[in-house]
Order: sequence, then C-alpha cells, then structure tokens
Amino acid sequence: MAWTAWDGEYEVLQEYKTSGSVCIQEHGCGFSTLLVVTGPHRGTMWFDARATCDLILPLMLDGRHLSFADRIGRRSMDLVDR
Repeated sequence: MAWTAWDGEYEVLQEYKTSGSVCIQEHGCGFSTLLVVTGPHRGTMWFDARATCDLILPLMLDGRHLSFADRIGRRSMDLVDR
C-alpha cells in the first residue's frame, strides 16, 4: 500500500520535471531531446537523460543555451555540456 502511494507520487514528480516542454526527438532507451515552450527557459533545448542519471541537461552552444534554430543539423549529444 505505501509503495503504491509513493510510486504514484514519483510519477507525478517526473511529469512536473518536463511540464512546459515537448519531445522533439526520441533517441531510444528512454533518452530524448526536449524543447521548452513555456516559462523562463522558453525556446531552449534540453537532453532528457533521466534513464541513467536522473538529470535533464541543457544543450549548449558556445557557452549559451541552444535554441531550436541553433539545433538544426546538429546531434544532441554533441551539444551536452560535459
């Protein structure tokens, strides 16, 4: 019973982490590229790596957040600030 309640709340938390964004590319194995469409990060791109490290990482180009227009023709993994 307690596990079911915790698991349900965990799913709600995971949904909050990506609210205001849309998936623009699936990479398989639970990885995806997100475009934020609302809020202060609107227009920026993020890499959803929660499948392995529970992080959503900003995609960067020349030290600044990547926009959708900047992303065209580039691979997401080449833009993760490591």
